[in-house]
Amino acid sequence: PPKKTAAVMEDFVASGDDCYVLGGEITAGDAAPPKKTAASPAPAAAPAGKPGRADGKVRCKRFGCQRFYDPDGAPQECVHHTGPPIFHETAKWWSCCPDRKAYDFEEFMKITGCAKGVCSANPEGQESGKRFLGGTDLRAENAPKRLDADAPKEPRHKLADLRQGLESVGVDSALFDQVWGQMAAKNNGDLAAVVDRFRDHLTESLQSLTK
Repeated sequence: PPKKTAAVMEDFVASGDDCYVLGGEITAGDAAPPKKTAASPAPAAAPAGKPGRADGKVRCKRFGCQRFYDPDGAPQECVHHTGPPIFHETAKWWSCCPDRKAYDFEEFMKITGCAKGVCSANPEGQESGKRFLGGTDLRAENAPKRLDADAPKEPRHKLADLRQGLESVGVDSALFDQVWGQMAAKNNGDLAAVVDRFRDHLTESLQSLTK
């Protein structure tokens, strides 16, 4: 008889079951697999408040610890890292121990922690932080910084800030440009002197409002 090139199998696979797909042709005479009529019982749920293993132990969430402990038992000492791991290209290391790098994951997990404490499922300082860092974090951390970032603003920048502030409260920006342009002409283009004049006039105006 001619061979079939495709076949359809319908069956039930319970959660957690292993499923294997084997290659090969199926002939017309092959028997169809028996169809199950009932689902396998689901495994028993872990006790409430004890996520993890059936014995109620949970895994420590401190960086690099990986030990299981009883949250209701006596404190269990652990050796851990204080910073998250960094995975960049093929190198792996803990951010708190930058001089101890590994290129194989098993060797990376063998790097001994640099701090001691007790196992915890919610370590302090790790609630909202990243669990691992990558190349983007390294580039942001080592990005070049302007040497003049903390330097005093130039007079032209101060005038621009003043213009924006006055405009936000309804002062005509064209009028402001006209005034500071005339003041600059009178002071031979010295913008620092223009800023000083504006400071003096605005201070006097504000003080007059307090009388």
